[in-house]
Amino acid sequence: MPVHCPIEIPRLTSDQFATIDYGVMGASFALHNDFGCKWNEATYQVELARTLEKAGTAAIRELPITVTFGQFSKTYQIDLLVSEAGVYELKTVNAINNSHIGQVLNYLRLLNATRAKIVNFRPFSVESKFVNCNDTLEERRKFDIDSGEYNGPAVLRQVVDGMLRDLGTKLSVSLYNECVLANIGTLISIPTTIGAIVNQTFQMVEDSEAFTITSIESQACHHREHLRKMASKAMLKAFH
Repeated sequence: MPVHCPIEIPRLTSDQFATIDYGVMGASFALHNDFGCKWNEATYQVELARTLEKAGTAAIRELPITVTFGQFSKTYQIDLLVSEAGVYELKTVNAINNSHIGQVLNYLRLLNATRAKIVNFRPFSVESKFVNCNDTLEERRKFDIDSGEYNGPAVLRQVVDGMLRDLGTKLSVSLYNECVLANIGTLISIPTTIGAIVNQTFQMVEDSEAFTITSIESQACHHREHLRKMASKAMLKAFH
């Protein structure tokens, strides 16, 4: 399997997650009232796990999720797994934002799980956000490829296709990027011709041919135009 976690996380319903969450949030509010809002994330993680365990609730810190494909391997860590089912990401930030939600969605999709929650201890009152994911790995492995305009190296197409059929769609762009780079790419610093000599790092798949991974849903023509400009200045044959 391309994704390994030592514990199989069940696909919880909203009610099932709510049962777990009642105890977690009670412990979180009590911890915040006792410690205040100025500690680092690790402190809240340790103390919340300890509080839950004292109450008889299993709590596993930093549960690893390892993703592999070909030469690529990366391990993520879930901050807290409660009752071997509830996924929690703990934060100490000004406010929960879309990047935090995207991070947790990535975890849920890797685990083929459905429910998680972000708990933020930095504000004066505890902030929290449910994150739900109803798609399945089977659904994410169903996709179409439009390569009508592609004329790059066959190996790039093959690696991307194999990666998506293994891992599925809708994961983080950075994960896909690292995966492709580890299997067929190289990082090269190229001097550009923008007046002064400035080095820019590109992800290369062949001599003078770079690649970039995106998940854009609109304005593709603008994205393409800017890559053309960059390729011209760096004297690259193409961006794929």
